[in-house]
Amino acid sequence: MNIAAYCASRLREVGFEAVFDPGTPVSEEKGEIIEVSMHDFSPEAAIWLAFCGAGEARSEEGHLLARKSGENGLTRVFTRKEAAIERLVYPWDLLEWQERVMEKMEWEDFSGREGVYVMGTLRIGEGTVIMPGVVVEGAVWAGDGCRIGPNCYLRGCVSLGNGCVVGQGVELKNCIIGDGTFIPHLSYAGDSIIGSDVNFGAGTVCSNFRHDGGEHRMVAGGKLEFTGRNKLGAVIGDHVRLGANTVVLPGRVLPPGAWTRPGEVFTGA
Repeated sequence: MNIAAYCASRLREVGFEAVFDPGTPVSEEKGEIIEVSMHDFSPEAAIWLAFCGAGEARSEEGHLLARKSGENGLTRVFTRKEAAIERLVYPWDLLEWQERVMEKMEWEDFSGREGVYVMGTLRIGEGTVIMPGVVVEGAVWAGDGCRIGPNCYLRGCVSLGNGCVVGQGVELKNCIIGDGTFIPHLSYAGDSIIGSDVNFGAGTVCSNFRHDGGEHRMVAGGKLEFTGRNKLGAVIGDHVRLGANTVVLPGRVLPPGAWTRPGEVFTGA
């Protein structure tokens, strides 16, 4: 089971209804509009929340996927069944939800693994390799077929999809990362949501803190919104390529497929 499936199962256990993927066509005849969340806190959901402004979102087939307004947050076509709803409106809400979900997860015992230091909790999928020098201080879930280390530092709540690489000298703090993403050399990402098939060039940094310690703002639905957080990194879509020594400033959104040049300071949305 991966982190997304685990999250959905936990929600069902406490009475929440499972959620549709934001790209899944839903027939209007089968549903009605109610508030819902992206329960699997996927990077795709974060990007969708960041770019979906007020009004309607529809699939390519024309099916109504969701409505969003400033007052009522996110609404979505849903089956005709009463269900408890966990309301997530903004991308950064997913980081808080991840912390809540990972509090009571079951973990594996790494006390006998030479050179691996787990000062929190760690769970890994089938075929995932943990190299010497890995330090875990917090709660970490890695999917199947990942390679972690050597000599990297994972702290806070971190979830990795399948087939990820987190390599030499990398530090991750409070991150949600999709499938097949490579962060192989000397990089840092804090309080960030990173999509699938993303590549970090060596030395790339997703910064998360203002010098004055003030509250971050992020563009969501075309508006610059206050986040209530003094630590917030980036929301990065699928298939992004970050050139070596890229610096992504706090609270930025990189759309799917974006590229940066080596040494670039990303100051975009």
